[in-house]
Amino acid sequence: MSIQEFIRDLSRLDPSKSSSEKFRDFCELAFCAYAKLTASPDRAENLEERYMNIVQTYRDKDTIRAYPRLMAMVWRGVMDGQDFLGQAAAELNALDAKTGQFFTPMPVSRMMAVIGLQGAETAIKEKGFITLNEPASGAGGMILAAAKVIAEMGYDPSSHLLVSAQDISQIAYHMCFLQLTFAGIPAHVERCNSLSMETFDASWTPATLAFLRQHGRLF
Repeated sequence: MSIQEFIRDLSRLDPSKSSSEKFRDFCELAFCAYAKLTASPDRAENLEERYMNIVQTYRDKDTIRAYPRLMAMVWRGVMDGQDFLGQAAAELNALDAKTGQFFTPMPVSRMMAVIGLQGAETAIKEKGFITLNEPASGAGGMILAAAKVIAEMGYDPSSHLLVSAQDISQIAYHMCFLQLTFAGIPAHVERCNSLSMETFDASWTPATLAFLRQHGRLF
């Protein structure tokens, strides 16, 4: 499924909002739906409230009904090895270049992953898994590339990789959480300032639950 097809279908929906607005809403709605799976009862209730508040901003409710189909496109793209949401955000001008947001092509992310994961196989054999910290995660493209490199080593990233990801941008936080969720990567994703360590929101991906059962510990 192509990113251009996703953008085309998104653009055809409710004309009362711009494509970039609909993209941000799409990411937040999907985030709320999946983040509830690992949330406390109070947080789950807050996420449901956020979800419904966004729904109420749409005149054309067929847009909301179309979002699950778009979500399936994203899932297939991530499973095909794409930084699907990162590239879509760049093409929709949903990134803020003034704050340093830009799309990193997957071949570049893969090259950096190969360099950075030298010795990872030995660490996995000794400890059972490795941890990865990404303090400026964006949509999570570099993490997806790292997971693919680990898979090529013969290890399942859902069992042998635990991620901590941070970004100050809300849209990046949502995109990263969603893509790591779709990729089945255990991760703690935070919207925070990596320099001041001020945290605004945080969520565990659903794959973390199985990881914890397997290893009995997280970070």
